[in-house]
Amino acid sequence: MAKTKSKLTEKEQRVAIDFLEELIFSNTVVPEGFYDKMMKKYALMNDPFTHLPCTPEEYSKNSLEYDRQIMIEKYGHCDGLD
Repeated sequence: MAKTKSKLTEKEQRVAIDFLEELIFSNTVVPEGFYDKMMKKYALMNDPFTHLPCTPEEYSKNSLEYDRQIMIEKYGHCDGLD
């Protein structure tokens, strides 16, 4: 019998993020590919500013702001990112 994949809640994603960040900041040695596996399992993204795990909603918001800041830094203005 195939296991159906349910949509993760933001609360579940936040718990996974908390655990992953604790592992990252404690310099705990984990098996190769562990972070990638957990990021995929919990549908997490890398924050464009900190490169730490974040929810897709946070990524969407932060990515737009990151792109704005990069455009302003490179070109002195930001057009068309609304």
